[in-house]
Amino acid sequence: MRLAICVATMQDHVPSKIQEWCINAKPGKTHVRFNTPEDNRGIVGSYQALYMESDEEVLCYLHDDVICREQDWDKRILKEFEDEKVAIVGAGGATRHGTRDLYKQPYHLPNLRRDGYCSNVDDAETHGERFDGSKDVAVLDGFGLFVRRSFLDRIGGWSLVARGCDFYCYDYAICAIARRYGYRIRVVGLRCHHLGGATSTKGVEGITGQEAYDKSHRWFYEEFRDVMPYEVRNGR
Repeated sequence: MRLAICVATMQDHVPSKIQEWCINAKPGKTHVRFNTPEDNRGIVGSYQALYMESDEEVLCYLHDDVICREQDWDKRILKEFEDEKVAIVGAGGATRHGTRDLYKQPYHLPNLRRDGYCSNVDDAETHGERFDGSKDVAVLDGFGLFVRRSFLDRIGGWSLVARGCDFYCYDYAICAIARRYGYRIRVVGLRCHHLGGATSTKGVEGITGQEAYDKSHRWFYEEFRDVMPYEVRNGR
């Protein structure tokens, strides 16, 4: 099974952090969307373009500011995809998404929160639990998403996600779609670290800011009533 790194960046060269991922493993080609203030497709638009220009079986969507600290990380990721029911693997995820009474009361954005979050980033305890194993989860964090191509083929790539969100909630949405289609979602506690704030959407009107944040979350709430809330009780 072939694996490739996919990254969107505002830099004019392959980010050094992404080069580290290549040094510490043996992925295939690195696909990069070089966005500019004049031509910025945002996160979801860039991810769709990267999907369309690649042909590898597993696409590793990484933020351009994620540091790799684990040798042979690719072996752990590809091991998860030996199960054909696994659609997405991530480096950070939560076992519950949404409160149990999410749709039993009027819309309240905090009720979309994640619980049981785990990762193996440098400051894992700040965000939740430190975890270096692998298990089923309900939702993943977007800083590192490893996606099965055949799953993207089945759902039309990132087209559904693009209908309602970009900078916010795209990770929520792709995981909810995976659940909708009966796939499993896994987290692997890779040694890595997300610096945060380096991936820019400058130049794309309406992608960031409070209005975009509110609209994305409300769209997600309405779109995925069939698979929300969700909890994994016995992750392996």
